[in-house]
Amino acid sequence: MSDLSTEKALPLRSPLIVAEFTSVSAAVPLARTHRVAWPAWALTACLFLAPLLIYAPTTFHDFGLRDDYSNLREAHEEPGKILNFCASHARPLYGLLLQASYGQTTSVQNLQWMRFLAALLLGTLAVVTYRSVRALGWSLNAGLCFALLVIMLPSSQVIAAWAVGWPYALAALLGVAGFFAAEGAMSPANTRGRTAAQWAVALGLMVTSVLIYQPSAMFYVVPLAAALIAQRARSAAQTVRWAGIHFALVGAALGCAYTLMSGLYAVGVFEKSGRVAFEQHWVDKMAWFLREALPNALSLFVLNDNNHREQGLYFTCAALAGLLLIGGVVMEWRRHGRARGLVWLSGLLSLPICAFAISLVASERYATYRTILAMTAVLLCFMVASANALTEHLSAGVRKAIAATVLLVAFACAQYHPYTLIAAAQGNEWKLIVEGAAHVHLREHKARIFAVAPTLDDRSTESIYHDEFGSLSSNSEWVPKEMFKRAMHDLRPNMPNLEARYDFATGSKIPAGQSFDVIIDLHHLRRFYTDH
Repeated sequence: MSDLSTEKALPLRSPLIVAEFTSVSAAVPLARTHRVAWPAWALTACLFLAPLLIYAPTTFHDFGLRDDYSNLREAHEEPGKILNFCASHARPLYGLLLQASYGQTTSVQNLQWMRFLAALLLGTLAVVTYRSVRALGWSLNAGLCFALLVIMLPSSQVIAAWAVGWPYALAALLGVAGFFAAEGAMSPANTRGRTAAQWAVALGLMVTSVLIYQPSAMFYVVPLAAALIAQRARSAAQTVRWAGIHFALVGAALGCAYTLMSGLYAVGVFEKSGRVAFEQHWVDKMAWFLREALPNALSLFVLNDNNHREQGLYFTCAALAGLLLIGGVVMEWRRHGRARGLVWLSGLLSLPICAFAISLVASERYATYRTILAMTAVLLCFMVASANALTEHLSAGVRKAIAATVLLVAFACAQYHPYTLIAAAQGNEWKLIVEGAAHVHLREHKARIFAVAPTLDDRSTESIYHDEFGSLSSNSEWVPKEMFKRAMHDLRPNMPNLEARYDFATGSKIPAGQSFDVIIDLHHLRRFYTDH
């Protein structure tokens, strides 16, 4: 990797990130574009298409998740239900996006196109992240490594593997756009009217992002961290003022979204979920953060596991990441003085917490990967910068070999984990349900079907983490019924009154003294067992 940044801050000349991207070559003298073998369009294309390559096995596998089955039905049979549910959690735009996308199909197989959209959005996020950090002063190699690693994080793996996850990536993109709109609004060359318009654009982008998915909206903090690292010309006081303005915008956006949703709840447009509540026990919450959420972010590509498998590797990676971050602080202090060292340290301690602020403020304590994308990306930003500084004395060939090794390990994890622990595991459940539905013969009398629900011990993977990696969908009261209905529809798409032609029941065991035409034993998931 080449030098991370220039010594002087790079002025942003436009409120729009696209306009900034067009001037990257002129704005970043350390990029050394004359040494780049690839044309800009080829690099952009590779970044954009990278998630399609990484996640192709997962994207095009035949499977759904627990919410997919109900969403497919509700989008067609109960319009508005998805919107109302998501709005009850203060995410109305997320509900609208899901309603629109699930409304385009009724087939589980076609969920692949929603995952395909997620991969395209992750590719866009890779391009935008790369262009963002380059515009802020990062070198080509450092920016490229950072952008590629971001889209291979476990949080990105979940986004790519879940059909319901594509709006998460969209919210992150809007967060980045909001940051650059705010940067443009702070330009001293602006007229008063232009400044006001740019602030309005920045606020609108952030409010929109928040109303889609609040944790992803905090991706706004990622380019802020990249700018703090690369632009050393600001004094500590100027940095505090600059960061304070950005966080004032984020606070205003969150406040606007909260006020809007509170008003909609008050007038009865939507019903507020009990899960929309503020944390009251801050000491316990911070202990939870340090014990669960932060190690998940620091361990990067080593997944957490409810059964503590590979716990040693998990905590070792988290510890090594912590040491790398400390090394970065030390190097910054030594090379650029005490003031810069304190700025770097302050950013390292505060920005990840700010990026995770939504989950800290909320009363829930569920450390999922889908909620830590922004925080992990901020920490990764500091890690890449720290690694760049600590390896600066090495030859270019050695540094490139280290970067290539890290990227290859990340690629292997990003391709393997979502496929094995999400796509294949969920596909096994769907396969058993489809096999059972194929044996149903619809005659004059109603067919009677019973599904024996699995337990967690019946899952086809050893590793499991909450409702994301390695989890089951069919170990519930309602999901098997939704899955079976969708399987019957997929097998007999043109048969009218299909649901009225059979009776479906599920439970932990077959009721004594009752007979069924078809029994679907989901305990057979064990036959697909893998030790990963």
